[in-house]
Amino acid sequence: MKKIISFLCGLFLMAQTAFGASDPAVEFVNKLADDVIENVLASPAPMTEKLTLFREKFQSALDLKYIGQFVLGVYWRTADQAQRDAFLKAFMDFTTKSWADKFNMYTGQKIVFKGAQNAQKGQIFVNSTVQNNPPADVVWRLREKDGQYKIVDIIVEGVSMAMSYRNEYAAFLQSNNGNLNKLTQTLNEKSAAFKFSDEKK
Repeated sequence: MKKIISFLCGLFLMAQTAFGASDPAVEFVNKLADDVIENVLASPAPMTEKLTLFREKFQSALDLKYIGQFVLGVYWRTADQAQRDAFLKAFMDFTTKSWADKFNMYTGQKIVFKGAQNAQKGQIFVNSTVQNNPPADVVWRLREKDGQYKIVDIIVEGVSMAMSYRNEYAAFLQSNNGNLNKLTQTLNEKSAAFKFSDEKK
C-alpha cells in the first residue's frame, strides 16, 4: 500500500494530454487534476485548510458507496445501514488525510494521458503515465453515475488500490470475527492520531 500511495503523490500534477483530449472520460480526469493543482496544491493556505479543499474535490470525484461496498465484500452485505454509513465516513476521513498528505509533497511530476477504453459493466479505463523516475503507468477506473463520471479505482503499475484496501480489510475482519464496528473504530483512531508530514518535523 505504501508503494502505491507513493506513486499517487504525482497523479494530480501538471497533467498534459498525449491524445484523446476530446474523450469525455479523459477530460474528466484531466479537469480534476487541474482543479486540484490550482485550488489545493498551489494554495498558500495551511494544511488544515488544504485538507478541507482536498476533501471536497476527493469526495465529489469518487463513488464512495461503490468503493466501500467493494472493499468490504461480503461484510457489506451483512452490515446494517448504520454500520455501512459509519464505515464509509471513517474510510473517507482516513484516506482523505493520508492521500492529501502524500499529494502535498509532490515534486512536479507530469501526467501524460493516453486515451480511454471501455471496460466491463459499462466502466471506463483512462490510461496515463506519471513522468516519474522511473515512469509509472496509472489507470483510472471510472463508472458513469447519474450522468457524471466517478472514480472507483486507481491502478498503479498493475496494482489496484481498491483491491489492496479490500485485502487489507478482509484480513483485519477475519482476525476479528468479522467485527465491522471494530474496523470502523480502528480507522477513526488512525484518523484522529494522524500527523501530516510537516507536523512530524
